[in-house]
This record gives sequence, structure tokens and C-alpha cells, in this order.
Amino acid sequence: MRRIGAIWLALSLAGGIQARQDVAVCGSHPDRLQEELHLHRQSDRVRKALRAVLGAESAAPSSGRDIGSIALIEDGDGVVARRNNFNLHGRTLTFSPSASDAARYRFETGAASYDSAVASSSSPLTGLGDDDTARVSLPFTFPFFGAQYTSVFVNSDGNLTFNSGDTSTAERSLGRLTAGPPRIAGLFRDLDPSRVPGSVRLLSEPGRFVVSYVGVPEYQTFGTGPLQTFQIRLFPGGRVEFAYQDITTRSAVVGIAPGNLLGSSSVVSFLTGSGQEFSSAIAERFTGVEEVDIVLTAQKFYERHEDAYDYLVIFNSLGIPASPGAVAYQITLRNNRSGYGDLVVDNGREFGSRQRLQAIMNMGPLSQYPVDPRGILPARALARDTPLTILGHEAGHLFLAFASVRDPANPRARPMLGRQSAHWNFAFNSEASLLEGNRIRDNGENASPRFTTTATVEGYSPLDQYLMGLRAAEEVPPTFLVMNPTVETSSRMPQPGVSFDGQRRNIHVEEIIEAEGRRTPDHTVAQRGFRFAFILVASQGLEPASAQITQLETYRTEFESFFRLATSERATAETALRRSLSLSTFPASGVLSGSTATATVAIENPAASPLTVLLTTRSGTVSVPSSVTIASGATSAAIPIRGVRPGVDDLIADIPGGLYSQAQSRVQVLDAPGNLTLQVVSGAGQLATPGVALPQPVVFRVADINNLPYPGTRVQASASTGGQVDPAVAVADAQGRVSFRYTPGPEPLNELRATIVGASASASVSALGRPFFTASSVVNAASFSPVLAPGSLASVFGANLAGGATAAAGYPPPTVLAGVRLTVAGRPTSLLYVSDRQINFLLPTDLSPGETTVVVTTPLGTSEIVRISLQPVAPGIFQFTGGMGAVVVAGTGSTTDVRAAAPGEFLEIYTTGLGAVRPSSTPGLQETVLTPQVFLAQQPARVVFSGLTPGFVGLYQINAETPAGAPSGWQPLSLTIGGAPSNTVQVRVR
Repeated sequence: MRRIGAIWLALSLAGGIQARQDVAVCGSHPDRLQEELHLHRQSDRVRKALRAVLGAESAAPSSGRDIGSIALIEDGDGVVARRNNFNLHGRTLTFSPSASDAARYRFETGAASYDSAVASSSSPLTGLGDDDTARVSLPFTFPFFGAQYTSVFVNSDGNLTFNSGDTSTAERSLGRLTAGPPRIAGLFRDLDPSRVPGSVRLLSEPGRFVVSYVGVPEYQTFGTGPLQTFQIRLFPGGRVEFAYQDITTRSAVVGIAPGNLLGSSSVVSFLTGSGQEFSSAIAERFTGVEEVDIVLTAQKFYERHEDAYDYLVIFNSLGIPASPGAVAYQITLRNNRSGYGDLVVDNGREFGSRQRLQAIMNMGPLSQYPVDPRGILPARALARDTPLTILGHEAGHLFLAFASVRDPANPRARPMLGRQSAHWNFAFNSEASLLEGNRIRDNGENASPRFTTTATVEGYSPLDQYLMGLRAAEEVPPTFLVMNPTVETSSRMPQPGVSFDGQRRNIHVEEIIEAEGRRTPDHTVAQRGFRFAFILVASQGLEPASAQITQLETYRTEFESFFRLATSERATAETALRRSLSLSTFPASGVLSGSTATATVAIENPAASPLTVLLTTRSGTVSVPSSVTIASGATSAAIPIRGVRPGVDDLIADIPGGLYSQAQSRVQVLDAPGNLTLQVVSGAGQLATPGVALPQPVVFRVADINNLPYPGTRVQASASTGGQVDPAVAVADAQGRVSFRYTPGPEPLNELRATIVGASASASVSALGRPFFTASSVVNAASFSPVLAPGSLASVFGANLAGGATAAAGYPPPTVLAGVRLTVAGRPTSLLYVSDRQINFLLPTDLSPGETTVVVTTPLGTSEIVRISLQPVAPGIFQFTGGMGAVVVAGTGSTTDVRAAAPGEFLEIYTTGLGAVRPSSTPGLQETVLTPQVFLAQQPARVVFSGLTPGFVGLYQINAETPAGAPSGWQPLSLTIGGAPSNTVQVRVR
């Protein structure tokens, strides 16, 4: 007992008062998957360490069984655990900008460095209350994730933000950290400095800026909460330090983030460390309270159940919240769709699902919900949420709410989104969507207040259904967003009867498509039938109360009809526990009209006796046999599918008796292969040895505009000079894939090209080797002329130029990018972009005209020395596809295709290769030594400035006046400088 007590003491943290936060229906946010996987892995390490000390016999595997169609999982063996106690006591966490890219960071954890002398001598930040913020000027310009700041907001909740303060009482979560303003979170927790006046203290010096939280208590309703002592320190070069002195909190988020969900966040273990550099949010969530480990729960579920479900819906009878301050949350595990703002992801296997599971819904304790599935949840009374609407809300998170129009004034913003950038904004007329927002009535331009919320959480709106793939774009009516509303909207739950003012911003679905891309797959073939498994996590060895099972069983059965009605009867939810019956064409596939493709129908475990599978279609667009048989001892049977006529059909497979789930998929029939494309799946970037087959086959995939596979399609392949390919023609399998063995030839460029038989669609893969290019392929980046000058932007075209990598540089551009280095006259030069076929770089400004050398080095080797010739000037005007010039009408930000230039207006002409520069009479500008001549429609255009574009390298700008006599329409524009002519581009004149 003594040994067990010591171990438990080491793994546990004394309880405390929970932080106050507004209860939200949902704790879903875009980084929730990373967070849950991290917490599971941390908990798993603790569980394994405990087993190692106590012996394997100490493990108490959780067991379970099914009660009707409710899967019971018992809470033993870590299903419920304290998953990641705070472990940075007495340590210093440092974030340092990368030497090569100031917008990237690395972190390290070191010994204690809390400076009590600094804390005691610093000035109190007077008047900082609970959930409060104060703007403070910085003593230096502070760089943070590529931006520069001269002031910072000091927030009471243990964090600093830029651009705006944060006074919300919403969950202090990882999602709020990454989706909110740029943030430095030393201890993101509900702290209340008003209880201890002067407990937040500032030191502002030229060499450092220090915010000391000295015994700041956590919020609690009565008395003073547990005290927290730490420092956040900023330094001129961008370094950030967190120094922890005395931390007693049970839960907190620690990290830094550029805000607005920029980049791909990383959830890490700060104590374990990492040698990586990070270009976006770096954070860790600590939790010392008991939580359901949903990863382990899913794994336990799949120990006894087949992979037959799109969603796992987890309730518990233990009173354990899904998340601090939230009723429930959802995590997307698999997504290969696009056009609704979410990312492609595939993490189902870690949760125990081999191929089907798409999402997990943690619904929290069953006790928080009313027994009546249509009863109002007390914590969500304002929004009028019920158990069914909350189930619909979390199910909808597989698709919603991530899409938004853009704000021209702030391209990073997503104005249609509200809490944690995963819910509709309170001020968005979402037509009473289950994913928040409201139905909003516009009372008229002259009314005050102009807008009133009239309804909430009724169903999936027409826009929701478009984003879910259930409705065509043309079926979505226009809606609107209220900009600059006179009510707080960032974390507010939906509520009818709220009136406010603001500016109406109309929204059409075409604008969302422009921002997010085409919804793929679209409504014609998107999945319509979803399977849900309901799970109850309960105490080990105790029988759940029959009332609890009845309550959950009622939710399960009622949700089927609720989901059908919420989707306007465009989708279905099946919730019974059944064995898996699957189609290889699921969720959708394609076939050419008049052709036959082979699909399979499968079960997970071998059949004890022959199983007859009945096959039907809805419209007869495809033809299949009426049945196939899965033989005894087998797991699958082949199905020939013949395309009868163009259109979409539903293929349905069923084994009578109800033991197996019904399998459905949609089948698109195309009349010809002309609309198909080829995608490279694998095999690119392998090393070429002449005459030796590549180690791995080269795999392509045949797909259509909806990314559906087309089994049975024939694809032919050919190799570049001297190479061989086997076979010459391949037939696509059930996933639309074809595979080829490629043997490279002796040439520097080794390429395998595949083409769909009967169509023009093709794709190619290169086998890599030593970098290769010639002098004629080193060209001006604007004009693509081989005439070059010092200080100009240039491109080199060739083969094997980046060792298989593709990368674009930030600013300032580095001399090494993705392992690639380019030297001119033996000196590394700045790289803007690298790929195997092209490198964009800057020719050094201090080179002398005449002959010089260029060499490219990659991880796979170094090129031959290539000699090029430099001229004093080599003017090139940048241009877009079709020859339109990179020419902007001054003061508008628009190129001339968007806004034609009027005679007398000035043009900003973007060029390179204009030669030497000198300081301009205008402070901060560099002008060219030589003055260019500009010609528009063969007429001289008066030049008022010629020099480097401020803030860029190698990019020159000429400001010239549109001649008074210039004719309207598209006209040629060119220039000369130092007697050297540029290329000619087209600009539009009115």
C-alpha cells in the first residue's frame, strides 16, 4: 500500500476550484484531434509506467458488452484517467526564432529562472480586473511569427495578445489559443487578479519586457482561489520565456500562436522537448482532472465491434464533463473531401478503425441532459438546445462550420465564423442552423434597431446542406452577415429575441465557392447515409441503471428521424449495432457508359456458411446481378458493374436477417473518358540508376471532378529516352489505381508519363539524380530571356533541381531552402522557390558584368559548373498567363484587367533587371542609376519613379503616367534602359 500511495501521489495533483467559464454547447475546434491524441499518448505513458512498477497483473482491462444497440465500455485500464498533469513547475520554457526564418520557432525547457527581484521591483498594472485586459506600449519593436508589434495587450488570464485584448469568459482552450488573436500564453487559465490587487506587474526596459503574475489566484465564487506565480518575458530579437515559480492549477493551456488558425498547429510535450522548428502554433494542454480518454474508448469498442460506423457517439454515466466549459465536442478523424473549409485528414487507425470511422462525438455525462430528447438542456436554455439538437450539432461538425467569405481588409479573417472558428457567428443569418448563428430578421434600413434574432437550432440550413454535400449550389438562397454589430458576438450562444444594429453584408453561395473552392464531391455523389454507434462509458463491475439505458436508447432511436428531418430528408442516420457489410465503391465510385468495372462486397470475418448478398439499384443507370454469394470461409465476392447510361445511381447490398448493416454507395456513369484526370499517388522522387528498375512501382489514380475512382479504365505509359516501362497499358483497380514498373534511361531527365486511353488527361513522374541544367535555361524571371543582370530575379529550369522537394521561401529569403543551395560565382544566393524543374533566385547585386558561374547543390548531388554572361542591365516586365502585364493602376491595388487605366493616371510597372540603384531623395527609397523609357501603345509614358519596390529584393517598380493620347483597349507596353529593351506586355486602357 505504501508503494501504491507514493506512485499515485506522484501521478496525481490535488484538486482545486474549477475555473469559471461560460458553458458552450460545443468544445469542438480545428486542433481538437491533435489535442486528444496528445493527451491519450501522455496518459498511455503514465499507464504503462504504472504497470511496469506494479506488475502486469495490476492492469485491470476494461470489459464491456452490448445492451440492445448500446455498447457498454467499462472505465478500467485508463479509459478514465488524469491525462497530463502540469509538469513545468520550477522550470523555464523558451521559444526562440529560427536563425534562418524569424517566423519559425524552436523551444527548449530549462532550469528555474523566475526572477523574484524583478517581480518585486516592477510596477503594478493597476486596475486590471477579472477577465480584463490592458494595452501596454513595448520598449522595442517585437517580432512575432513574421509580424512586428510595438504594443501588447496584457490579459488577466495569464496571456498576452497582439492586435486586440481578450476578455471573453469562454473556455480557455487550445482552440481559443489558436483561433483567436496572436497570443503568448504562459498559463492560459481563468485567473482573477482583482482578488489580489497589484499581483500583475510590469517591467519595461530597452532590453526586456517582463510581465510577472505574482500569486494571482484562480477565479472562484467565494474567497481566494489557488495562487499561481510565473513570468512572461519578451526580448527584442523575438525570444519568449515563461518562468514558472509556483503553479498549483489543475488545468491550463501553455504555448504561442500566430492566431486566426494560421498554419498547422502542433500539440507537443514541452518537458520531453523537440528538435523541430515550428511555423505556427506550438502548445500543450495540461489537465489534472479525470477525463474520458476517447482514443482508448474507441480502441476498446473496436475490440468487440466491426468497422461499420461513420460516427462513434460517447456518453458516460460517471458525471465526467466532455471538456471544461463545454457540453460536448466532436473530432473529425477522416476527411478526403474539400470545398467547405476543413483540412484533409486520416487518423482513424489510431482510434482502432481500419478504414471507415470519420468522427467521434464526446457527449459528456448522460446526467446533464433531460430525459426527454426534446427537452431543453438547462445549460443551453438561451439557445433552446435539446439532446437531439446537440447530437445534430456535433454530427454536423464533420462538415461545419469552417467555410466563410473573405474580408478584403483582412484576408486572414473568416467573418462568418464565431467561437473557435468552428461555429457560425452570432451575427450571421444562418437560418437557425444547428451549428449556431441565428435566424435574423432585417427590420429595414430605417429601423432602429435594424436586426432581430428570431429563431435558433432548428436544423441544417440550405447553406449547411450544400457544405454537407446534400444540396446543389443553385438551391442555396442568399443570406447575410451583420458587420460591426452592436452586441458582443465572439463567444455568444444563439438566442432569439436579441435586437442590435450594424451593417448588412449580403452573402451568396458563389462567393463562398470562390473562397473555399468547389464542394468535392458535390451533391450528385456525396455520401447520404451515415452509421452511428452509441456508447456508454460506465463504472467497472456495476450494472448501469435501467433508466440510463432507456434514456440513451430513446436518444438513439429518436435521432434517426431527427437527422432525416434536419437534413430536409436528404440524408439518413442508422444507429443500430450491426456487423459490417461493405462495398469497395463506398461512398461513391464511377464507371464509363458501356464499360464494366469489377467491385467487391465484403464482410470482416470469414463466413461460417455461404452468404447470399442481394444487390439492387435505384434507377437502372448501372446494371448489376441480382445477387452474389460470399463463399463459406471467404470474406468477399466480386460484383460486375456495367454502366448503362450517363447519370448517378445508388447501389445497395443487403444480407437478409438484420445481422449485417446494409451497404450503399453511389455510382457515377460518364459517357466518355474525356472528363477524367490522372493523379500521381506514389513512386515520385525515387533515385534513378540507368538500366535498373526503380525500387517502388509508380502508381497513378484515375478520377473525375468529384475525385471518384473509375475502376476498369485503361491507362497507357511511356518512358523518356532510353527508359522502359512495364506494363505498357494497365487497368484501374477498385480504387481507380494503376501501377507501373519504371526503368530509367541514361539521360539527366528521366520521366514516366501516363495517359488515359481515349482521352488527353496525363500525368508524369520523374526519377531523380544529380541536378542538371544548361546556360540557356538560366533566364530572367520576368521575361524568360537569357539576358541577365546583377541584382535581378532569375529562374533556372532543368531536371533534379531540388531532390524531390517543392518549397517557397518566406522573407527574408534564405540561402538554403529545402536542402537546396545555388551558388553564383561561388557564393550562395537567396532562394525564393525550389522544385525539381525550376528554381527562382536573386542574382547578387555586387556582381560585375561579364562571365560568371552557377552551381546547384541538392541532397542528391551537385550539378556541373554552368557559365552564364551578365549585362549591366537586363530589363524584364513581369507578366501573367496570356501576356497581361503585372501592372497596377496606382492607388487602386488593381491590375488593368480589373480596372482599366485612364489617360493621365499613373501605372505601377513591376520589373526586374534594371541595374544599379542609389538612395533616393525620398527617405527609405532606392532609385535606379539609369532612367528607363516607357512606351505604351508606342507612345512615351512619363516616368516619375524607377527603383526597388520597398520591402522586396530584386523586384523593381516604375511609376509612369498613362499617355493622354493612348487608345482604349488592350495595348502593348515595353521599356528600355541603358539601351537594353524589355519584353512587351499587354495593359488595358479606357
